[in-house]
Amino acid sequence: MVSVILVTYNSEKFIKETYIRLLKQTYKDIEIIIIDNNSKDSTIESIKQINKNQKIIKNTRNIGFARANNQGLKLSKGEYILTLNHDLYLTPSYIQKIIEVMDKDLIIGSAQGIYYNNLQKTKIDSCGIYLNFGYSAKDIKRIPKENRSIMAACAAAAVYRRSALIDVGFFDIRFVSYYEDLDLGIRLIKEGYDNLFVKSAYCIHLRGNPNSLNNLKYSLINKYRLLKKYKMKREIKIAKIYDILKFPIYYRRNKDFIPEYINIIKSI
Repeated sequence: MVSVILVTYNSEKFIKETYIRLLKQTYKDIEIIIIDNNSKDSTIESIKQINKNQKIIKNTRNIGFARANNQGLKLSKGEYILTLNHDLYLTPSYIQKIIEVMDKDLIIGSAQGIYYNNLQKTKIDSCGIYLNFGYSAKDIKRIPKENRSIMAACAAAAVYRRSALIDVGFFDIRFVSYYEDLDLGIRLIKEGYDNLFVKSAYCIHLRGNPNSLNNLKYSLINKYRLLKKYKMKREIKIAKIYDILKFPIYYRRNKDFIPEYINIIKSI
């Protein structure tokens, strides 16, 4: 069985299509666990319009992506766990193609397919996550020629092996949102598991605004949280220089972020 954990928060723009596509999977042995982080819009009503019997766990506050997924894991029963973003549209065979590969090799702790950034499939969102030379988490933007190992699977539509999660734990709640999947990928590798890109599986990730204040803020905070967690002192120095040099880029992306940016850099 695959347990799909779908975390929602003010998701009415995407949730109907996300949920409908999930119900159309060719792999039928799934359970759907929806954790709602106190949505104020019609997210829950939209789901109930499609399936009035769908059970939804309603939190009284927004506890973040990492903690909500951990909450879903405790309720799940599947041999595999799929974390699904509210703005991600699975193709019908996505889960089946991932599971076919993972079933053949117990060393695979997590896997993901191709995430396209638009319905026309002309732009790549992610084929896995890596750390660049400034130690920032980046998505692989070119499709590899074949299945290959990656540093981490992007949690927007990642499949994790339950037994591997029992070994290493699920998301570190200190990351709240952003870098939680990279941290998990690193821990899986340290315990001898492989994180795999599966070329035959693909989906559509209509990602939100990467230049929003919260996206920029928590991405930068959690970058240094990750480096400190693994005691990467030299890497922290390099990352700080990298981010100082990136000031003009941050300024162009969102001027409102600059006070937060200055405070973060000063605190390192």
